[in-house]
Amino acid sequence: MRSIIIALSVLTLTACGEGSAFDESFKASFREKLVTTCTSSASGSIPAGVNIDLDKICGCAADKIMEGKSAKELVSTVPGSAEDLAKVRQCMTELYPNGVNIKLGQ
Repeated sequence: MRSIIIALSVLTLTACGEGSAFDESFKASFREKLVTTCTSSASGSIPAGVNIDLDKICGCAADKIMEGKSAKELVSTVPGSAEDLAKVRQCMTELYPNGVNIKLGQ
């Protein structure tokens, strides 16, 4: 079933082309789902007392993962690769150049 959905998505994306309204809508939806998945999977692994903005980090990472890719390329993207994790680390460094804020005693 998933294969059929992916095949139909690829055919649709090919017909609509880069820059079309469908293409932009797909990318916005893809980004939203990527940020939601990233945030929900990371929220359980943040130690108590660590104060970071997961929405910012995941939004930054989503932008870097999607950068320069067409909607057609994004369809075949499998989130969670080592390359994706490197982009999350890069965003952590950019957003928190002095490290994360740890609040002790909580």
